[in-house]
Amino acid sequence: MNPTDKFAVMLVLLPAAGALSLGYSTSVYYNQRSQSLGLDEAAFGSPKFWADVDRNIPGWQSELERFRGFCENLRTKPPGKDVFLANGQQVLAQYVYPGIDDKDGSTPPRRAYPADDYLELRELRERLEHDVAPVAQRELRTLLEARPLVDDDDSRDDSGDTWHRAAWYGWQFMSLRGARQWMPETASALRAAMGGARRLGPAHRFVGLARQKARCRGLSHSDGRNYMLSTLTPVAAPTGKCGIVVNGTSAPIATGGPAVILDNTFPHHVYNDADEDRFCIIAEHPALAPVEREALATLFALKDRFTVLELQLAPWGYNDDDLGAALRSGAVYGLDYWKEIGRAPDDRRASPSALTKKRRSRGKGFGGKRTATR
Repeated sequence: MNPTDKFAVMLVLLPAAGALSLGYSTSVYYNQRSQSLGLDEAAFGSPKFWADVDRNIPGWQSELERFRGFCENLRTKPPGKDVFLANGQQVLAQYVYPGIDDKDGSTPPRRAYPADDYLELRELRERLEHDVAPVAQRELRTLLEARPLVDDDDSRDDSGDTWHRAAWYGWQFMSLRGARQWMPETASALRAAMGGARRLGPAHRFVGLARQKARCRGLSHSDGRNYMLSTLTPVAAPTGKCGIVVNGTSAPIATGGPAVILDNTFPHHVYNDADEDRFCIIAEHPALAPVEREALATLFALKDRFTVLELQLAPWGYNDDDLGAALRSGAVYGLDYWKEIGRAPDDRRASPSALTKKRRSRGKGFGGKRTATR
């Protein structure tokens, strides 16, 4: 089987700097996990949300068997419950996409680093190294001059169009959507590397730049979604000092070196033992059958829209200025704004029904609340 019939691929840019504070790491990680679970319950437990899915994905309950099973897991499985598999994978019961892993031996068994098992993944790795990383290296300085990193030890919440601390001490993230003003060629190169996909997957809000503090190691974790792969594309990473570890096996991350493609359902942690920050590019891209890919993109776009319009919260990867402009223009009501990483918030190509909603909600401002969730 072609791996693009199985997985989604996540691309990552990472930086690194600073001493590890385990107390900070665990508290931030678990606070964000709690927020994420709360949003999942609010959306997936809402009849209004699923009615929106019915309207926007016609026939999904009768024609898309695997996708229907995935949605059933979202609706019925307990949020946050981990399932530990015999091969070492750790998956979230709620986010299992059924029927992906062949039981007849027609595809290689799951491995933490699957690129060598599939020609398509090897070709993707080459494109990321040769076509994306050099462009990102040129544009990273411009981004950092315009939007410096935030203070890792500042007790105030991150807000607005800036870097956001997350997951563990020393890790900061800026979405490529938020950085597009300063890294337009990186966004274009990444879309081309992923086959020209404007949307870059069902969770493009987590496409962007991740920074790992110097002398800092991340928490061991699994991303828990069996339909995703991740890639770490080095942008600034000192040779011999940075990498990712799965079950004691380290894959190096170094400037000028190959991207790492990871099955992130295997528990893993990143490290930066250098005296300077490390940067990589992160992105998520669906690699299921095309009709399932589109269904997933629509599903998560609907969830992000529901988060803003119904819960008055900002999904991960969207800043307040971007969302405010999208509300004023009416773009927030259409799905293209949520599905396409390059869609500007003032793009007025909204459907008539979206513009009607805009008129009805005139004067209703964005709540300004923020949550760190995928």
